[in-house]
Parts: sequence; structure tokens; C-alpha cells
Amino acid sequence: MKLPKGFGGQGIGGYMQQAQQAMARAKNLEAELAEEIINVDKGPVKAIFNGQGEMITIKIDKSVVDPEDIEALEDLVIGCVRDGYTKSVELRNVRLQEIMPNIPGMGGLGL
Repeated sequence: MKLPKGFGGQGIGGYMQQAQQAMARAKNLEAELAEEIINVDKGPVKAIFNGQGEMITIKIDKSVVDPEDIEALEDLVIGCVRDGYTKSVELRNVRLQEIMPNIPGMGGLGL
């Protein structure tokens, strides 16, 4: 049987050991991401997210609160939320790649 590229001759035992180590590190990933701070600045709308994609705070400058143009404010808030979530997903993907870079088929899962 030909082993997948990246096994480096270590066989199934070595692969299982790598996988177990990666899983142990991955268990702490959620706690680590919860501690990460992601700042999003869309001008008059600013927010802080954690690495899990949860919004911690949002600040809206009163200059953009116009009862005659609610759509503009909604667009700013949506853009801010979208950016915060996107940045948190990117951070998670980077951290997963750090945990599982050498495990064939595991790095870059995008979870």
C-alpha cells in the first residue's frame, strides 16, 4: 500500500500520533479564539468581535442616525458585521492550519 504524500515514512502509527496531538491542540482552539479581539472600523460604525465571530460591542456615531435614511445606517451595520465575521473565519482558518499543517488532507479544512 502506498502511503499518502506527507506521511514521511512514519507509517500509520506516526500519523495517528500526529492526529492525536493536533486534536489535543484543537480542543483549546475555541478558548483561544474567544480571547482574540478583532476590531472593525467602518467609519461611523465600529465593532469589536472575538475570534469566534461573536460581536462584543458596536458603536454607532449619531451623525449617521437619520430617520429619513435608515437604509444607509443598515448598510453600514451589515458591512461591519460581515467584516467582523469574515475576519474571525480567516483567523480560525489560520489557527487550524497552524495546528494541522503536516497531516495529509487535514490542513486547510476551513472549519
